Amino acid sequence: MSTCKKARAEATFVASSDRLSSLPPEIKGDILSHLNVEEAVRTSTLSSTWRDAWTDTPKIFLCDGNFARTKFVTLVEMVLSLHKGTIEKFDISGKGNYHDEFAMWMLMLSRRSPRSVKIKLN
Repeated sequence: MSTCKKARAEATFVASSDRLSSLPPEIKGDILSHLNVEEAVRTSTLSSTWRDAWTDTPKIFLCDGNFARTKFVTLVEMVLSLHKGTIEKFDISGKGNYHDEFAMWMLMLSRRSPRSVKIKLN
């Protein structure tokens, strides 16, 4: 097989095998809800069709874990301000002191009308 034909055949195979990118945004969001938020946001680098897929994730789980306080605050605010879809479940936990940010987070969250909210903050 010539180089051109082989390259064309490989390109056709890749295009037809990328079925995940052709899924509706709601399904992509559901898939991403099984990842933690940091991993879900990383999928935005996969391709243009995945760029905003994390913003339709129906379940949001945030934990300060290994984050520095300022990075976690930025992450929470980014997720709450950029999320577009329905929030079915919102779960946030952390050992840091987030008293100054808590009221703003709850205001932002209340505008999304989540079905379930779980908060475990010190």
